[in-house]
Amino acid sequence: METVNQSLMPHSVLVVDDDRAISRLLRSNLENKDTHVFEAATGLDCVRILQETNIDLVLLDLRLPDFNGWGILSLLRLTEPLSDMPVIIVSVEPPDHGLMEKLRPDDYIQKPFDMSNLLARVKRVIGRKGRTSPV
Repeated sequence: METVNQSLMPHSVLVVDDDRAISRLLRSNLENKDTHVFEAATGLDCVRILQETNIDLVLLDLRLPDFNGWGILSLLRLTEPLSDMPVIIVSVEPPDHGLMEKLRPDDYIQKPFDMSNLLARVKRVIGRKGRTSPV
């Protein structure tokens, strides 16, 4: 049986944002770092993709047309096997420290953001998952 070196496998990131310009910007920059990118513009799409696809990290906006991002994160934290899914919140809203402590996002990046800073944080969070990140 052939062993696959997981550190050489591309990572999969789910970008959850209803702003197409932000999604395209994130997709372009992450794909330039050999990362597979999936996009969801709604909370329902996010949940569907997470059920159907092996995702390494979620970049989650808080303002979505159907669900609040905190609600999605709460659902993830209560759902096996997604309860340990790495999530970075990327939002224009200032952080709610009570919800951050309760729901444990891996990081919080406020919009507008610096792309190199965001990519560094993605790399750090994916690296904590136990695989070397190409980002």
